[in-house]
Amino acid sequence: MATSNTPPRKGSAFNTMRAKGWALCLVGSALLSSPMLLAQSHMSAAYANALRPAGWFAFAAGAVLLGLHHIAQTRRAKANTSPPPQPVPPSPDHGQQPTLREIRDEIKRKTGSKT
Repeated sequence: MATSNTPPRKGSAFNTMRAKGWALCLVGSALLSSPMLLAQSHMSAAYANALRPAGWFAFAAGAVLLGLHHIAQTRRAKANTSPPPQPVPPSPDHGQQPTLREIRDEIKRKTGSKT
């Protein structure tokens, strides 16, 4: 079977929690500000009042998504900053265990303390 020469599909930039959160906050604020934008009539006032709960819901959902994105980024950054494990130095004699003095000297050398 022949392989495809098409490049793999890239995910859209809108496929992140941050982008969706900002979009929902924008939609929510637009719905909440609709009474100021609509003409002052009884029918437009009724529509504005009907859109108010949807606007609050969209704004709150956007804020929650932004919060989740911030928490995920913080955890990801914390996981990336942990240093990789250091290899264990070989013991001086290749068949014997290091003595306590050698271990203590090695720890002092690594920490750089003179005491």
